[in-house]
Amino acid sequence: MRFAITALIWRVTYVLGTGYANALTSRELLLSCEAVDQTAEAGDGNSVDISSAGLPCWYYMSGVQNMSTLVDEANERLLNICSPSDSTVLDFARVFVHYVRGTNSRVENPAALVFKALIKAYPCAEHP
Repeated sequence: MRFAITALIWRVTYVLGTGYANALTSRELLLSCEAVDQTAEAGDGNSVDISSAGLPCWYYMSGVQNMSTLVDEANERLLNICSPSDSTVLDFARVFVHYVRGTNSRVENPAALVFKALIKAYPCAEHP
């Protein structure tokens, strides 16, 4: 069952990634996330104010953050991203920026790059 759910998630990601989301390259996502990292300011309450250049990153990472919490019937993370429960979209954006700056990756698929960064930053504990 876990395989079927994982396959479905990756298929949906692929379908969405080949359409509109494909318009955003890894480089464009990086530039947008750098704008978030450099311009994010605490707003009123729990809000964060970011520049308009950071909006594509913000929306992208919001979706990734929501998907990262998906679990199977055994309560195991489907995407192998085990971020702390208090992780924010800003944290995800900063992890991505740090990862890309540190690897000089040439991966053109932004989803693959984001998932590599987050899995490295927030690995799930292996089961014995």
